[in-house]
Amino acid sequence: MPRGVASASRPDRPVLLALCADYTAVERIRRGVGQEFALVRCATVAQAREALALGKPAALLCSASDGDSRPTAPFVLQLRSVCGDVPVIALLRRAEALSPAAVSLLATGPAATATVEDLDLASVQRVLASRVWRAEFVACVWPMLEPDVPYALRAVLRYALARAGEPLRVQTIADALGLHRKTLWTRCRRHGMGNMRALTRWCRLLAAAHALRTLPRTVDAVADELRFPSPTALRNAVRRHLRTTPSALRASGGERVACAAFRAWIRAHLTPPVVTRCDVA
Repeated sequence: MPRGVASASRPDRPVLLALCADYTAVERIRRGVGQEFALVRCATVAQAREALALGKPAALLCSASDGDSRPTAPFVLQLRSVCGDVPVIALLRRAEALSPAAVSLLATGPAATATVEDLDLASVQRVLASRVWRAEFVACVWPMLEPDVPYALRAVLRYALARAGEPLRVQTIADALGLHRKTLWTRCRRHGMGNMRALTRWCRLLAAAHALRTLPRTVDAVADELRFPSPTALRNAVRRHLRTTPSALRASGGERVACAAFRAWIRAHLTPPVVTRCDVA
């Protein structure tokens, strides 16, 4: 059984799965994350698969190769196929930065990369907390939105939700989905969604509503963390779109209220879908 599996059964903490043969590095991270995560250390891919059978981890910390010198990139891909968008932090040594195993791991697109020799525990903790919060946010709001989102826009909206904690350019979304910028604009207009900027504004508002309910932060701190231009900008967005204040939004249900308003906005703008080859590309 992988190290730490017993502690992973505790329901009060998210599980951080560490697929890494470097015991010292993992123990430093264990001390760094403190009581925020139940850390499960696996030295081999086989152990990681065993741990994965116990449930979805909140995040994965992964070296390029396991204790049996097997590359870990295939396990990262397996994890995503089974569990969805789990945040991954690549943990590499300087000497292996250009090794085939490291290149393969980086090709999977980890959320962040940490160097063992320069391990900044505070940075690791911030990345983990941020990425886990984002994954929880999407998992929370998506079921409330999906029934009212046109099929052709679902991938667009999920991508925007996953990155709602920061300003998002339309070109970035188009590139991530393999679409031309004009195709993305056309797809939104075809379904009566106005434009991509309106969708991304709503996604950021949903993220703020979720943060207000789930994080013990002031309104100013939430605005700063989600990179709104200012706390006033967040307050104005809540008043304009939700007809309330951030404090009242926090007390009345947070993202549930915001999702209901967004769904009403979608229904008001929705036009009968016209499915074309462009929509299913």
